[in-house]
Amino acid sequence: MNFGVFAYQAVPDAPRVEGTGHTAPPPGAEPSAAPSSGFGLITPLLILVPFILILFLQSRSQTKKQETAIASLKKGDRVLTQSGLVGRLLSIEGRYAKLELPPSGTKVTILRSGLVGRDTEGETTTTTSEPSAEKPKP
Repeated sequence: MNFGVFAYQAVPDAPRVEGTGHTAPPPGAEPSAAPSSGFGLITPLLILVPFILILFLQSRSQTKKQETAIASLKKGDRVLTQSGLVGRLLSIEGRYAKLELPPSGTKVTILRSGLVGRDTEGETTTTTSEPSAEKPKP
């Protein structure tokens, strides 16, 4: 392969202005633009900072909701864990929570942060409704 084509070409130097070490612009050329300001670098930051703040505030809000949900749990509640286990809460002590898993009654200890909250799907609401008096058929 012939790499001679890509060799440097002999280009004459631009004329120098007397008394300075800088080269003069070629005749008829416009003067170069002023150096750009830092606004081009700040623009992405102005866009990214609000998004980062929104994500931070949302995660903080979600953490507070999770903590209040766990704090509202009491002994005997039916709870759901992050791993999908459903059980009856026996106790919450420090970092740990004890659950009883139905139907075998197996007792497990999990981290308190592993609790999602109350499981309301399996609970049935008991409403006291009086039986309606049957009307005799004519």
